[in-house]
Amino acid sequence: MRVRPRPAQTIDSYISELARANHIRPSLLHGHISEQTIAAPIHNLDRLAALSGFPVAVLRRTLASPVAYLIRVRPSSELTDAENDRAQLFFQIQQDADGRGLTVRILAKRHQVSRRTIRQALRASRALPHQLTRTHVPVIAPFKHLVIPMLEQRLTPTEVWDRMINDHGVTLSRGPLGTFINNWHLDHVRKGNPPIAIYQPGRHGRRTLKS
Repeated sequence: MRVRPRPAQTIDSYISELARANHIRPSLLHGHISEQTIAAPIHNLDRLAALSGFPVAVLRRTLASPVAYLIRVRPSSELTDAENDRAQLFFQIQQDADGRGLTVRILAKRHQVSRRTIRQALRASRALPHQLTRTHVPVIAPFKHLVIPMLEQRLTPTEVWDRMINDHGVTLSRGPLGTFINNWHLDHVRKGNPPIAIYQPGRHGRRTLKS
C-alpha cells in the first residue's frame, strides 16, 4: 500500500508508517532502509523510493531529517524571546530552502507559516558561524523508563532496539543505546547486585545464556 509522505514528516516516522500500512514490523523496514551508525542512522532513499513508490526527489523535498534541527541560532541577550524564536525560524527555513528547489508554497506548508513569512526569511541576512550552536539532544534519557524494564527482562540490545520501534514507535541509534545498556549493567553490579544474565541467539536458532 502506498503511503503519501506528509510535509516535514521525519524519515523515521515515515518508514514506520509505511511499514504498519503494509503489515510489516517497523524494525524490519528500518533495518532494510537505514544503516545504523554511532551518531545517527543513514537512510537509503533509493530503497525507500522503491518501496514507497515515490521518487527520491519527492521524498527529499517532503521529508525532514531530524539532524537538520540540531543546529540552532544562539539566543541573543539583546533580543526578546519572540525575536530569538523568529531568528531560529528564519534559520530553519533558509536551511530547508538551500539547494533543494522548494517553492514558497511548499516551504510554507512544511513550516506551517504564511508565504509572506517564508519570503521574509529568504530575504533576511544569514546567521554567521559564530552565532550558531549545536543543540544537545538527550538520545536515551527520555526513554529510560521504557528501556530499563526491558533490560531487567534480560533482553539483548537488538531486542530492545526492535521493541522500541515496534511497540513504542521510537527509533534509537544503536551506538548510544549500546553505551547506555553497558553502563546500566555496570552500575547494576556496582550497587552490589548480581549480574543479569542475557539470553542471546546461538547456533541453529538456540539461545544461550551470557552473563
